[in-house]
Amino acid sequence: MWLAYMAFVLTLCIWVLASPEPGTADAAWAVAGMFNGLGTGAISFAVLGTGVVLAASGGLLRQWWTAAKLAAALAVVAGGLAVLRPSLTALAAGAGTGADQAALTAGTALGTVALGFAVAVSYLRPWGRIGRMRAERPVADGRIQVRVRRVVPVAAKVHALELVGLKGRLLPPFEPGAHLEVELPSGTVRHYSLCSYAGDRLLYRIAVLREDAGRGGSREAHRLREGDLVRISPPRNQFPLGLHSGYLFIAGGIGITPIMPMILQVERAGMPWRLVYTGRDRSTMAFADQLATTWPGNVVLYPTAKYGRPDYVAELAGLPAATGLYACGPVPLMDALADTVRRVAPQLELHTEKFAAPAGPAPFPLFAKRSGVEVTVGPDRTALAALVGAGVEVPSSCENGVCGTCRLRVVEGRPDHPGRVPGALAPDGAALFYPCVGRAKGRLVVDA
Repeated sequence: MWLAYMAFVLTLCIWVLASPEPGTADAAWAVAGMFNGLGTGAISFAVLGTGVVLAASGGLLRQWWTAAKLAAALAVVAGGLAVLRPSLTALAAGAGTGADQAALTAGTALGTVALGFAVAVSYLRPWGRIGRMRAERPVADGRIQVRVRRVVPVAAKVHALELVGLKGRLLPPFEPGAHLEVELPSGTVRHYSLCSYAGDRLLYRIAVLREDAGRGGSREAHRLREGDLVRISPPRNQFPLGLHSGYLFIAGGIGITPIMPMILQVERAGMPWRLVYTGRDRSTMAFADQLATTWPGNVVLYPTAKYGRPDYVAELAGLPAATGLYACGPVPLMDALADTVRRVAPQLELHTEKFAAPAGPAPFPLFAKRSGVEVTVGPDRTALAALVGAGVEVPSSCENGVCGTCRLRVVEGRPDHPGRVPGALAPDGAALFYPCVGRAKGRLVVDA
C-alpha cells in the first residue's frame, strides 16, 4: 500500500513535468489533493511507522542489512511527514511553488526506491530468512541449558518451575503429554511432565511434588531458585493427545501435569471436554483453584478426604465411542480405571500414563550374561538396584519406566512389566526388559 501510494504520487509528478499542457499541473494536484484529503498518505505513514517499531522491538536489528532496511523505512516516514505532505498540500491548494514541486518529485522518487528496496529484501530474502529469535540448540549430549525464571507454590509440597531459554531464545516445540529430563545441579536426572501451553516456545512449566521419603531429586528441585541454571533434554512424548470429538480427562494428584496442556489445547480448539480431578484434599491438588475458577462448568474436583473417590462408573457410562479418554495418576488409580472401562465402557480407548510401577512381591533370579553375574531380585528391591549393587553397569535416568535409558535385551525368559513402558519390543522383535520397574515370574537372562 505504502509503495503503491508513493509510486502514484511520483507518477503524477512526472506527468506534470512531461506534459506541455498548462492545465495538467492543476488537474494532477487536484487528484493528489483528493487522496491526501482522505488521509491516505498519513495513514500509510502511520502504519509503516508502527511496523517499524514492532520490527525493531522484535530483535531484528542484529543483522546489518535488516538495520539498513529499517533505517530506510524510518527515513521515508520522517521525510514524508516533514516534507512531502506539506508540499503536496500546498500544491493541491494552488499555493505551491516550483520549490514545492521539486521537493515532492525528488522526495517521492527517493521514497519509492527506498520502499522498493525494503519490499524486495522482505520477499526475496537475499541474505537468508529472518528469524525473530534464535532457538536453543542442544549441546553435545543432547541437553539444553535453561534458566529458572520463577518458582511458584501451586499446592502443598508442589512447586511449579518456569524454565526459559538463555537470552530469550526459543525452546524446542512439544506436544501435549510430553515430558523432559531435568538435570539438577548435583547431576541427578529426573523426569517431569510439561504442564504449560504447548504453543508457547518461550517458556516451559513443570510441577514438582516434594517426596520427603523419595530418592532426593524432588527435594533438590524444590531448592531451585530464580536465576538458577539447569539442563534439560528436548521434550519426548509417550502420552500423545489424539483427535476426538470430545474428551474426558481424569487426573490423580500430580498426574494433573500432563493433562494441563491437553486441556489448554482442546479448549483453544473449541472442543468439548470435562476433567475429573482427584486428590487427598484440595490443598494438595496442584492448579485446582486455577482450573475450577477458569472452567467451573468443565472441572469436577474430588478431594477424597471430603467426598471419597469419584464414581467412575457414572462418569464413563454412556460416553460415545469417539470420546477421548486420557488419564494420569498413580498405578492403583489407573488400574482401577482400566478395569471400570472394561466393564462399563468397552467402546472407549483408554490412554494412560502412570507415575510408577510397584515391584512385584515374588523374588526371581536375574542373570546378566555379558557380565557373568547372577542376582536374586527380592520383593523390596528393583532389578536395576540388584544389578548395580552387584557391579553390573546399567545406565539409568528416570527409574520410573518412562525414559527407556536402562532397558536391556532379553536373552531368555519372559519379563513382566506391571506399569506401561514405552516399548516392550526392539525393532527386530526381541523382548526388552526395564529393570527399574520390571519383574519376572521365573529366571530371566538379559544382555548386560
